[in-house]
Amino acid sequence: DPPYLQPGSIVEVNPQHDDFPRAWYTAIIIERRATSTNHKRYVVHFTDLFQERNRETKPFMEYNSVDIRPLPPPLPPRKFKVGDIVEAYCGDGWYEGKIAIVLHDDTYIFQMSPMCLLVGVNQLRLHRTWFNGNWIQPLDESELAVEAEDSTEKVTEMDSNKGVILESEADNAEASKSGTGNILEGSGQITIEEEVFGEGQLVEVANDEDDFNQAWWFAATIVKPVGNNRYLIRYETLGTEGDTGFLEKEMNSLHIRPPPPHIPVPHQFKMFDNVNALYKGGWCMGVIIQVLSGGSKYEVYLDNQEKMEFKHSDLRLHQDWINGKWTKPSP
Repeated sequence: DPPYLQPGSIVEVNPQHDDFPRAWYTAIIIERRATSTNHKRYVVHFTDLFQERNRETKPFMEYNSVDIRPLPPPLPPRKFKVGDIVEAYCGDGWYEGKIAIVLHDDTYIFQMSPMCLLVGVNQLRLHRTWFNGNWIQPLDESELAVEAEDSTEKVTEMDSNKGVILESEADNAEASKSGTGNILEGSGQITIEEEVFGEGQLVEVANDEDDFNQAWWFAATIVKPVGNNRYLIRYETLGTEGDTGFLEKEMNSLHIRPPPPHIPVPHQFKMFDNVNALYKGGWCMGVIIQVLSGGSKYEVYLDNQEKMEFKHSDLRLHQDWINGKWTKPSP
């Protein structure tokens, strides 16, 4: 085993919870466990992550070696700019995201799906990836452009040499990502869950089925289930091209949810509240960056990187639909 996986070593662990942004938590290696499949698994004791919200017990848990990395080496202090890929320390771990807004006094709006947070420079570090025993830093935009061009050339060359696309692998990846069925290993079959929305039910649907951030939601009605966890929906605010009626579209249940419960805000929203803003007929996720005079209007930084003013009546507190329940992000 490498030195950082020896008992007593301080490491970072990624639990890989699908319902939350990717995060790394500090832990201590306790011991290595033998397994029947010869996989390398390790018992760790978390140093900052607590078992329950009462913050009394720090858990012992077991992970594969691929979920464990050494502590990143410290970097000299630096300023960050909009778009930088970073990690922010929020309470108990380092969460991956990006800089959305640079404020004054070394403070920033840190964006991680599905929320934005106000953080100080001392809570941030540049995101790095542990790969093949080395730390790799993210590329600058200029380097990314060159990298993308090189990648396109390589794919074109590979396709011309092989002329084969592994469609089954792409299909399996999409099925896994959608989370709407269980793949039966070795059989190539998919078991689909039962339909969860009924005809005539009011729902909200994601703006783009290819956008897994799902930051923009539109009111809609279920017209009918069409099978395989897909539904025909009718938008409540988007008309057809000829403006002859409301647009209808077939969508996967992954991109459909019930409307969130109303949370009253009787007086005014606060700075850095995570909100949804009614914009172009849908609810777009954003964060309040300025309360304007009188408290009835607000400047909101939207998830599409626009800054706009909204009336109090066109905003609602942001909530997340996770495992069939509505939850409000922690501040």
